[in-house]
Amino acid sequence: MDIRKDSDKDWLVIGWFTPDYRPLAEKLASQLEAHNAPFHLFARSKLHMEWDTRQKPSVVLEAMAVHPGKILVLMDADCIVLGDIEPVTKLTTDVALSVKARQTRKGRAWQKQIVITLGSRVVVFRPTPGAQAFAEEWRRQCAKSKVGGDETAMAWAYLHRPEVAYCQLDPRYSGREVDAIGHPEGVVILHDSAHDPQRGGESVKGWLKALERRYLRTGRTKAASIDRLG
Repeated sequence: MDIRKDSDKDWLVIGWFTPDYRPLAEKLASQLEAHNAPFHLFARSKLHMEWDTRQKPSVVLEAMAVHPGKILVLMDADCIVLGDIEPVTKLTTDVALSVKARQTRKGRAWQKQIVITLGSRVVVFRPTPGAQAFAEEWRRQCAKSKVGGDETAMAWAYLHRPEVAYCQLDPRYSGREVDAIGHPEGVVILHDSAHDPQRGGESVKGWLKALERRYLRTGRTKAASIDRLG
């Protein structure tokens, strides 16, 4: 059974969960309700008996059909909401994406590159033809992908739909990973990966992982880097 709270607002949070993730979805729902945010979290079965994030775009398209005319804030079930998220819905483009950058080196020290990655922990869709076209392309890329997750497919969708108007999601709402180091001032949405049982601060290993993520992999996500998709 879906978990939802309707309202007359022009936006709502959407997400999805499989049966074993229901406790996480219920926790997210309670946080959203505490901050007066409407939501619809869709109950989904596992694909091929496994957790598969490539269901995300199909959830978006289903939500577009169920809630026509609404701005949709797609959010992972293991996100943590700390405050009012309505400001993130005030976009003027079709889609708002989490975009990050990190500097890498290849060969000699002076051969530096900037790698751009996309994240799908939080994505905002306006009720526009462009947003729907992006979601459909994202679903198509997920369906044809044999390797990688939904973020790899999202990067391909971004490249295949240049006519869609995009903007960069405010980092305070992008669902940065919880760690023991710190977060941007005024952060509203965090992410506590359900696939990583050891969180930063709970063990030496977790703390070292958080430290490495913070200072050595700044801007890195699970998404495929754009420079490898061309």
